[in-house]
Amino acid sequence: MFAKLKNFILKDLTGENEAARVAFIVRINSLLMCSYFIMWIIGFSYEGRWRNVVSCGLCLYAFGTAVWLTYRNKVKAARYIYNAVLVCWMTAFVMQWGWDCGIQHFIFVLLALIFVSSYTSDSVKFLGCLGIFALRMFLYIWQIIYDPFEILSDRITYIFQMFNIVYIFTSMIIVLYFFTRDKMATEAKLARYNQKLRAVAGQDPLTKLPNREKIYAYIDEKIRSKTLENGMCVAMGDIDFFKKVNDTYGHDAGDEVLRAVAGVFKEYMVGHGSVARWGGEEFLFIFVNENLDTAGSEVFELLGKVRALPIEWNGETLKVTMTFGVADVNIAPGDGDNENVIADNVREAITAADQKLYMGKKGGRNTVMI
Repeated sequence: MFAKLKNFILKDLTGENEAARVAFIVRINSLLMCSYFIMWIIGFSYEGRWRNVVSCGLCLYAFGTAVWLTYRNKVKAARYIYNAVLVCWMTAFVMQWGWDCGIQHFIFVLLALIFVSSYTSDSVKFLGCLGIFALRMFLYIWQIIYDPFEILSDRITYIFQMFNIVYIFTSMIIVLYFFTRDKMATEAKLARYNQKLRAVAGQDPLTKLPNREKIYAYIDEKIRSKTLENGMCVAMGDIDFFKKVNDTYGHDAGDEVLRAVAGVFKEYMVGHGSVARWGGEEFLFIFVNENLDTAGSEVFELLGKVRALPIEWNGETLKVTMTFGVADVNIAPGDGDNENVIADNVREAITAADQKLYMGKKGGRNTVMI
């Protein structure tokens, strides 16, 4: 039973868009007002107040129409009906029974709805608020100048107050809960999307390794941490005869080679530092808190893993080798506080590693130059 009622209320509102949110707010509040007037129709019928029964019946019909319109994608019309009936009903009942009935406090529900269920400009919303303020002042001044048409008994007044408090609070909770819930969900989704964008922006799309910008930020962070007792080293690696792979087997095969070696690099560098795709078939390795001898030994080990890597392509097994150049980064005490010094020292180390790589290429490739 509850599931059917929930499906009825949420019908056609599964989309994550603003129109669905507004439709739901108007629908649920209109349904709430329908139950409100049903209760008063029962009460007034018991008291024999037939004129009140008729007026409440008209309000019930109007709010029922607003509910129906939300199922016909006419949310704007439903909202106009909801607001108009609420204004007319409040005005009429305050004039009839006076301020003590508490009906005038529904005006705060109208005020909330102006901001959460309308996509008009700020100036239009401001004018709507002025209109609600004017209505509130009019009703207050009216009850000061004129006596109500009918004096309610204390019993009826207490019943009015309790009913109105319950329904006003419920309406406000519905409006604010669903508005803030959707807004928070939207903000959380936007935050996740921005985080994803930042991750993608710092990532090479083919190999999924960090790109130059990301690896520079990594180096800067590590140097600024001032925890590099054993220093930092960089290595530049280049796949040997990569152009021949592309020319012989096609660029798709070349891409597969890049992805395969990148997987080896990423796995091996865990615990040693980080690796980035520098460009083309070149990769930059960062060895954190390791001296030149240790880093060089590890690059030799890494070269052995590349040599042993089988890369399957169209029924053939491709074998590749690489040439590396290794250099240390000059980090002196206090360098972590100077951004320009960090950048200069890192560039010098990368240049030195690149020059050693070039020497290895001239010397026959498939080697590590330290």
